[in-house]
Amino acid sequence: MVASVLDSGLLDKIITMADGFDGFFDRDRVRAEIDVLTAEFAQSGLACPTALLTHTTVMRGLLVPLADSELSCALSRLWAVTTYADDVASHDRAEAEALLQAVMLADRPVRSPIVGALRHATDELGRFCDPLFLAIHKSFVCRSAVGVLMEAEFTPTVSDEVDTEYVRALTGFAEPWALSLQFVDPCLRVATNWGFWVAALSPMVTFINGLNDVLSFYKEAIDGTDFQGSRVYRRAVREGVPYLDSYRETLDAGLAAHQQILRLATDEQRPHLDRYLTGYLHWHLRSPRYRLQDLRPSLTPIDPTR
Repeated sequence: MVASVLDSGLLDKIITMADGFDGFFDRDRVRAEIDVLTAEFAQSGLACPTALLTHTTVMRGLLVPLADSELSCALSRLWAVTTYADDVASHDRAEAEALLQAVMLADRPVRSPIVGALRHATDELGRFCDPLFLAIHKSFVCRSAVGVLMEAEFTPTVSDEVDTEYVRALTGFAEPWALSLQFVDPCLRVATNWGFWVAALSPMVTFINGLNDVLSFYKEAIDGTDFQGSRVYRRAVREGVPYLDSYRETLDAGLAAHQQILRLATDEQRPHLDRYLTGYLHWHLRSPRYRLQDLRPSLTPIDPTR
């Protein structure tokens, strides 16, 4: 299946789309945030891998550049914690249940470092936004936790009756990540640009989840279990079509969503959105997390120390 994707030229198409991205991020800021959050996580007992923290903090720096150092650290914290929580909860139903209850039910005791870290991360973000935005943001975090609970019902043989497309739309923390753009510029602030976000969130989810799905194919193939639970694989099995056809369908939908988002944007919003979307491709292609350098050595890994 990996060979069929490589032979199709679809990965090279994505590489070409990201070629013009400048790859700039504030390396000093990112390194400082990694140091702060590494110490914070260690003190709280959160076993978030340093590599994962580094990958997500670099992504925040690339996609959502911010002048306020405290705000950027708060956002980096949240991106790292939600990514780690997703990695853990997708293999641990009890952790997924605890995460959902911790965010929705304030009186629930903190029973794990992940739950404590997620509460702290959302509380810290609340220092930089209005209560309505924070409530919307938290609701989408909960939505993703519900999706993780549903994913637990997937069977390796795809013999279950679970609607993969519905579950995938819930998972991945796509809406919280997309809404992070509200901090980049007033023209994207949710409170004053709600009409844009109502229209744009659906294609943002399609783009974020879809491109993550197609650019995770090699990482998931190495893992095996994650591959069998992926939307691309499950659709291929369910519909009885070649894996490559399902892969191409997912990519085409994601790229169409990319164009739709830019069409919805005003001239003022479009440069910020274009950087976010293209940077998302750049990060996936060059982050060691996805190991695409194994397939295309020209994709130099991002190194925040340089």
